[in-house]
Amino acid sequence: MNLIKSLLDGLFPEFTQVFKNPCGQTAATVLRICIGPRAIAVMAESEFEDAVKAVCQGRVMKRKLQALHHVARTSIGIEAGAESVSSEVSFLIENHRLIEQRLLLMKETLARLVHLTYEGKYLLSIIGLSYISVAGMLAELGSFSSYQNAKQLIKMAGSNPTESESGGKRRSHTPISKQGRPVLRHCGWTAVIPMLRFNSDFRDWAKKLRERPAHANPINGREVVVAAVNKLLRLAFALVKKQTFYRTPVPQPAGT
Repeated sequence: MNLIKSLLDGLFPEFTQVFKNPCGQTAATVLRICIGPRAIAVMAESEFEDAVKAVCQGRVMKRKLQALHHVARTSIGIEAGAESVSSEVSFLIENHRLIEQRLLLMKETLARLVHLTYEGKYLLSIIGLSYISVAGMLAELGSFSSYQNAKQLIKMAGSNPTESESGGKRRSHTPISKQGRPVLRHCGWTAVIPMLRFNSDFRDWAKKLRERPAHANPINGREVVVAAVNKLLRLAFALVKKQTFYRTPVPQPAGT
């Protein structure tokens, strides 16, 4: 994506002003058939739209095409060597399309493999946890039958809090050990970010951590995310060991 944008900065700098994502469906089609602004400018607007529609698989963004045709007539893009740059952009666009297809195939394969695992169905019941996150956790942790308690999962991730003192002074924030598997930490981190938004249980829990009084050591930012990773690992271990599916806790009435 960065290579495509950098080449377009010289060839057709106005292109990314019209299409923010040059690898989108309509934009990629334009870059495959008539990359340079001169090639677009010599065509009538209707002719340009018809040419894109004939190749594009799906609906095209008509207003964007009209705007692109307009700026192409006054483009400040280079002319010398434009053909070779156009060929390079076309090659990168095709390569990007192949990569996206490969990623889609890999995601479908991972989803199928997750369903084949014993732990998969329990972990997927957690609201906000995706197939990719579950696949990453299982790839790093292996079978949950190898663990005796959730603390071992947290230690494996290296997200367990550790004391840090230097010269008799203790740090205000408690760091994590980072002695576990970094890929597992990354999987846990990327998994809980959407959960803190879309899972009401995690969202309300995080809110309490942030808003608790000063004497109760409120936490914020990265500390909340790390705590959420540990909460997720404890929850995952409990669901698998008890062979039960996730259920959002029912809010208790005030005063109970």
